[in-house]
Amino acid sequence: MKDLVNKIIGSVHFIIIFYGLYGAWVLYDEHTIKMEELNNQFPTMEAEIATNQKKVKEIQEFVKKTEESKVRVEEVAKNIEAAQRQLPAEINDGQIISFFNKEITTLNIKDPSVTPGDEKPSLYFISKDYLVKSKGTFLQFLVFFERIGAADRIYNVKKIRLSNTESTQRGRFQMISSEFVVEAFRFNPAFKVDRGFQNVQTPNP
Repeated sequence: MKDLVNKIIGSVHFIIIFYGLYGAWVLYDEHTIKMEELNNQFPTMEAEIATNQKKVKEIQEFVKKTEESKVRVEEVAKNIEAAQRQLPAEINDGQIISFFNKEITTLNIKDPSVTPGDEKPSLYFISKDYLVKSKGTFLQFLVFFERIGAADRIYNVKKIRLSNTESTQRGRFQMISSEFVVEAFRFNPAFKVDRGFQNVQTPNP
């Protein structure tokens, strides 16, 4: 019995060494498995990184294009506002009718009649029509329209109606009756250029 105990005690260090080696092998095996799992994940991780890098690049390109678009929109908006400010702030019937009558008198056009209409709002401006009736020669009316086109104020001749008229006056040129509509403008203070920047949406990453 004593010999058996001595043999067991003598073998203890072998058992300890074997147990230690077994534990080291288990740890090494677990480490190897984890390394294999990580290695297997690398392709997926690399693909995700590449995808994310591509999305980041797309977002950067989108932001760049958005900023460029903002610059272009701002430039167009300023041009519209500058053109709008060139229009007068009001439409003065007395001044406009006086201008028409002065040119008609200078050109010796007969029987003038100027009738103002109502103001009509548009997107960028507010307009008003003036119906002008008179008698004269084609050349006289041609010069009258040229003077309207050269006026400080912007006018637009919308409609022209000419018809022959019976006249006892003899001359080189045929007298005709005219009826035309001249449009005057003023800027629309209610109009504001919408830049639309607040509506810009970025793509989802």
